[in-house]
Amino acid sequence: MAVVVILHNRRFLALWSGNALSLVGTAGVRIAYPLLALALFDSPALAGWTAFAATIPTLILQVPAGLIADTVNRRLLMLVAQAVGLAATAAVLLASALDLRGLAVILMAAAVIEGSAFVVFGIAEVGAVRDVVDERERTVAFSFLEAEQPIANLAGRAVGGALFDLSRWAPFLFNAFSYVFCLWTLAAMPKKLFDPRPASTPASDDVARFWRRMGEGLVWMWRIPYLRLTTIVTGFTNVLFQCVILMILVVGTREDRPAWTVGAILAAAGVGGILGSFAAPRLERRFSPRALFLGCVWAWTVMLAMIAVSTHPFVLVIAWAGVGAVGTVVAVTLTVTRARAVPDSALGRIVSAASVITDGAVPIGAVLGGYLLASAGPETTAWILLIAMLAAALVCTRLLRPAPIDRTSRLSPSITE
Repeated sequence: MAVVVILHNRRFLALWSGNALSLVGTAGVRIAYPLLALALFDSPALAGWTAFAATIPTLILQVPAGLIADTVNRRLLMLVAQAVGLAATAAVLLASALDLRGLAVILMAAAVIEGSAFVVFGIAEVGAVRDVVDERERTVAFSFLEAEQPIANLAGRAVGGALFDLSRWAPFLFNAFSYVFCLWTLAAMPKKLFDPRPASTPASDDVARFWRRMGEGLVWMWRIPYLRLTTIVTGFTNVLFQCVILMILVVGTREDRPAWTVGAILAAAGVGGILGSFAAPRLERRFSPRALFLGCVWAWTVMLAMIAVSTHPFVLVIAWAGVGAVGTVVAVTLTVTRARAVPDSALGRIVSAASVITDGAVPIGAVLGGYLLASAGPETTAWILLIAMLAAALVCTRLLRPAPIDRTSRLSPSITE
């Protein structure tokens, strides 16, 4: 029933579709950046640093973005973020099309700017979803929201790889179009609907309060053992998965596979993610948060074992699709938990605090993966990643012991102890 209601919510569908297409473009250029570095310099380390440039804002901007999203009009913030991203990708588009000197520097700078816009927009969108849906619709709405990323991975990586085979600048042209579409959908939304809640507006001259509010999300999350553990483990796995992505790019390049093949392999996570988004609401209702998260960690371990055994394209597609499916279930479960547990005026800070660790791990994984692949090679790297994932699964098994769950108060602090 909630799914039917969501599908009739025009404001939610406009918000969702605009960002979904924008993410498709972003996913395409996210693989175009390291592919271009590998094509020009054949350096896994440089490819890792290029991916690092695109993802480093997730480490340093999450908390400030959360505070901004709680204190200004979210629609205006999303419009500004998309406009900035459009300017950055337009710069790369021109530099690539004209084959300008210093293209690597332009790529790095644009990647940082576009990554910053991505972070700000993503945090604001979580709060915007709550602005356009009712309480009873939120689990389904957040499932749709989490489905954006796998859809983007599916379409964006496949399209990005195929466009890169045609021309180095083609993925950036498509990315620019996706930004324009998102700007159009946001411009049609009512401005006042996304105004911040009165309690979320700090005194403009109170610097001490500003920094205290910046840390509130981290303090809140850290006091709840379940959220603390799952956030740390999710961040750790993101490091490993970023290494896997880079490994797939390196293997594909060194084996002279077409770029569209590499894009199709990485897009498999999108297929799995879409399936995971459909399954997540049912799994979230049926299982306790502890049992669901623990099962997901062990499923990830199985997927990395498949990759360690073989890097055949078919095996990589199956394993990477599984990684995407499980990742979406984890994301939906944790997002719904946070959204139910905190007031609207603090949601941006809570989400951003968790993202500092989870998404902030991505640039670390990009750099680590680049040097690990350069020194150890893809085969050894795959086994190292499997061992690390197995260690994380054993830690979760030890700490997430089954506990009696009160289904009527799932999100109270007592059940997360």
